[in-house]
Amino acid sequence: MLKHRDLIFLAVPLSVLALVAVAIGLLFHQFRAFERAYIRDARETLAQDTRFVAQVISGDLAEGDLPAIRETFAFFFGKPLRFTLVDPTGKVAADSDANADALANHADRPEIRDVAGDEDFVTRYSVTMNAWLLYHAISLDGGWVLRASLPADAVTAAIAQVRLTVILALCAGLILALGLFLYLFLRVRPHFNALQAAAVAIARGRLDTPIDVPPSGPLRELAQAIAVMGRQLRNRIRELRRERDDFDTLFNTLREPLLLIAANGEILRSNRAAAKLLGPAIQQAGFRIERTACPELVAYVRGAFSAPAVHGREIPFDDGGDAPRALLAHAVRMEREGALCLLLLLTDLTDLRRLESFRSDFVANVSHEIKTPLTAILSTVETLTETPLDDAGRAKCFDILTRQARRLNDLVHDILSLAAIERRQTAGDQAFASLSLAQAARDALTLCQDEASRRGVALALLPEPPPALTVKADPRLIEQALVNLITNALRHSGSPTVTLTLAQEGDHATLTVADQGCGIPEEHLPRLFERFYRVHKDRSRENGGTGLGLAIVKHIALLHHGAVDVRSTPGQGTAFTLTLPIG
Repeated sequence: MLKHRDLIFLAVPLSVLALVAVAIGLLFHQFRAFERAYIRDARETLAQDTRFVAQVISGDLAEGDLPAIRETFAFFFGKPLRFTLVDPTGKVAADSDANADALANHADRPEIRDVAGDEDFVTRYSVTMNAWLLYHAISLDGGWVLRASLPADAVTAAIAQVRLTVILALCAGLILALGLFLYLFLRVRPHFNALQAAAVAIARGRLDTPIDVPPSGPLRELAQAIAVMGRQLRNRIRELRRERDDFDTLFNTLREPLLLIAANGEILRSNRAAAKLLGPAIQQAGFRIERTACPELVAYVRGAFSAPAVHGREIPFDDGGDAPRALLAHAVRMEREGALCLLLLLTDLTDLRRLESFRSDFVANVSHEIKTPLTAILSTVETLTETPLDDAGRAKCFDILTRQARRLNDLVHDILSLAAIERRQTAGDQAFASLSLAQAARDALTLCQDEASRRGVALALLPEPPPALTVKADPRLIEQALVNLITNALRHSGSPTVTLTLAQEGDHATLTVADQGCGIPEEHLPRLFERFYRVHKDRSRENGGTGLGLAIVKHIALLHHGAVDVRSTPGQGTAFTLTLPIG
């Protein structure tokens, strides 16, 4: 059964002869149309050039600068275009190809005489140039005339060349029409080459290469099939790339380190968290798990490949810090391209263990702090109930009970206050009100004035008057933070004066409580804001401190998106600075 393309090949010898006969008539018709169009284009080009030169010389003509016009015309010397400027009397004022003074009067030239007439173009023989020329003239201001000419043989030669080309093409067509090669070369071969080039480009990865599908012909079905295959391949690869990008995004945004390990220990893939924990070298090709310098992790991975069931295990990992990190390793066995692999997830438990230790220490510290006054209270009560005392002894016991009860009350109050502040820190946005820091500073000094007077310490607010700074804050908490800092200086510094300084630094306000007392050794400064941390434990308890005052100040600062820091020099004094954003 003959196919469509076979019928076309058989019909070509018969149809080509008829096509050539029709082509001959069409070519001669098109030649006549080309001849008319070429002459029309030549005239339009000559008219455009004439108008352009008229614009160029218009300024010089208005000023009567004929030398400048001659210099402009000199540009066209030796070129096919010739320009002539004629004054109102017919005298030639400038010419691009001849000496104007040697030329006769041009008033009788047809193109000059009929410059305002209906005939725009004149073809005649020029005695001066000894050639047939196509003339075109336009009138200028003041009766001047600009004439342009073009050798007519340039037009006729081009037409003759086209005529010769047409005749040669017809002859070649008649010869080539005798065989099937004309059809195969002009119709089949270009599409075949384009289709082959597109297929090669697609095979090399340029999937967006367009497929030229001919509207008809023996290659149409093949081109359509390749075009459909290219579209499906592009869509599939685009889908795979999107899935890969989504996987890479998910893989690398995991906070936990994740590794894909081959049976020989080679790390096939790892995310950014794993590179951050184990070092960027693990992402290099051929890196093995043994090079992580963690024997426990290596032993766990080897056991996970051999054990029938894989369980999570906590592994210590030394990253060069102060203490080893605690990692929870959990592995899942899987197949990748027919080979057994291990997907290893590492969860960092270091912060969790630190929080557990912190909670344990906090509970122990609270228990110890509560036990001390309770022990004193119980001992005093036993003394009152079991030992006969005179009035002085009973008064001393009541004084002990009062001081220890107040100490216990202060401790409970500070613990509850710290817990309340921490709850507000996790509650999100706070509804703070505008607060004048100058007024808050005065209120804090007023509250501490009685204790300062008892200790013989002078309090001062600097500068006086303080700047008008306003922040968004909780007035009660800011007052509590300032009171804690001032009280801390009164009780522990031994300074004769304590100053509170209010200032502005950029878009932040600073409140600095400074003394000129004993100062704090440098090794204690990093831990001053820890709960229950004391530089001198016995002296702090004697002065009535709970060990939570500075921790409360730190959390109040964090709640207000601020900070607190300390600077101290032993023997010269200490300065605590509370920084708050202005707003």
